[in-house]
Amino acid sequence: MYNKFYKDFAGKPLIYLISPPKIDIKTFPVILSKVLDTGMVSIFQLRLKNYKDKELIKITYLLNKICKNKNVFFILNDRVEIAKELNLNGVHIGKEDDTIKKARNILGNFKIIGSSCYNSKSLSIKSQNLGADYVAFGSFFNTNTKENTSKVVLSELKNIRKNIDIPIVGIGGLNKFNIKKVTFLKPDFLAFCSSIWNNKKKPEIEIQRIKNVLDNF
Repeated sequence: MYNKFYKDFAGKPLIYLISPPKIDIKTFPVILSKVLDTGMVSIFQLRLKNYKDKELIKITYLLNKICKNKNVFFILNDRVEIAKELNLNGVHIGKEDDTIKKARNILGNFKIIGSSCYNSKSLSIKSQNLGADYVAFGSFFNTNTKENTSKVVLSELKNIRKNIDIPIVGIGGLNKFNIKKVTFLKPDFLAFCSSIWNNKKKPEIEIQRIKNVLDNF
């Protein structure tokens, strides 16, 4: 499954951008376009909770079109059926969402399925065995983006690379000041959300600053 979205990794973590929890459909597409125009984002995940299907489909359709034009993979959080309907690149699911097996049956073998593994080594191994295309660990630091997050115990993931062959995503409270602290994990991707959208600087400027740090890993 590696080659779906992950090629010629040069040892530097790539940027996985997550949407803000609420967006204004009138203004956000322009903002997202400017961020993606930097060429620094590899994957964009739309994560919107408590949106009605009709509204979510409308937003998803529009933002996916932008991502396609910018050659950025579009991942939808949770909503496997909508991902199927709109022929998206893939979905990201948690332990309370559709199972990986069910998602694979719906989406087929050529779509990306990411799995939230929190602080669990065993869950990441299970997800890999079930056919996930990447596993995400987090939260590494305090975050307001998600409620009831599990804090990663760094020592428990120290040797995770011995068990995981698919891409690893680090997530949760990451910003340009703390991301070097997760280098032990040898992540393929690092996910950013609030540090991009809730920043005094424009999102495209903050992405550049983060990329500068990653390039010096």
